[in-house]
Amino acid sequence: HACPEPCVCQDKYSHQFADCAYKNFAAVPEGLPHNVTTLSLSANKIQSLLRDSFADLGQVSSLWLAHNQIARIEEGTLAPLLQLKNLDLSHNQIVEFPWEDLYNLTALQLLKMNNNLMATLPRDAFTNLKDLRSLRINSNMFHTLHQGTFDSLSSLSHLQIYSNPFSCDCQLEWLRGWILKALISIPEKQDVQCSEPEGLKGTPVVEMPQLHCMAPEVSLSSQPSNPKAEFSEGSSLALHCNASGNPTPHIQWKIRTVSKEIELNEANGQEEGEGE
Repeated sequence: HACPEPCVCQDKYSHQFADCAYKNFAAVPEGLPHNVTTLSLSANKIQSLLRDSFADLGQVSSLWLAHNQIARIEEGTLAPLLQLKNLDLSHNQIVEFPWEDLYNLTALQLLKMNNNLMATLPRDAFTNLKDLRSLRINSNMFHTLHQGTFDSLSSLSHLQIYSNPFSCDCQLEWLRGWILKALISIPEKQDVQCSEPEGLKGTPVVEMPQLHCMAPEVSLSSQPSNPKAEFSEGSSLALHCNASGNPTPHIQWKIRTVSKEIELNEANGQEEGEGE
């Protein structure tokens, strides 16, 4: 099989290795052997991964892409790699990741995504990764993690989530107890820290105080109380909104008329509005 220069391709132990690391590639090279099982593209200058980058490389079980300049990954790029066990995308510039691609990668055992710029992680991102043993998403820009994010990872033994700017609010409160009870390795626990609110900045998540969170309850009333009442020009309508919860909910009024939508204000807890 052909091997694109200046890569080095060789058979080892019935596996086909393609070593394309440190070769100044600006894109995934074309012409890689179709039977390659380990592909190293680390320490190049790759900025984008395109939908057809690995389309003909369905035998790849290890893909190393660390220390590039990857900022863009097209949806569907990784989905064909059904045999993939090891994926390293660490030390890049990834902001948006095509999380749906992971649904296909059911053989994955090692996933390294640390040292990127990712800020959002869907709750169901890892749903199909039953064999995943090591997950590294530390040193990103995650402000929160949804409760249940790691529940489907039944083989997980190692998790790195430190050095993220976590917002220690009600949405993240579950993580404190989860870390304390976890039977897996979670290194650098003291560096899994709050970045906000200001009063908790630098506090380890496992030491954040109980927040006594309470889901919001909202009631709305009007005067006159008939919701189907018709109003003549110059008449008044009074609206009263009461919302309770911890933290105190924000209330924002939106009024739609025939010609436009008006946003009146943002307030806490209680707010009244009157219009003519």
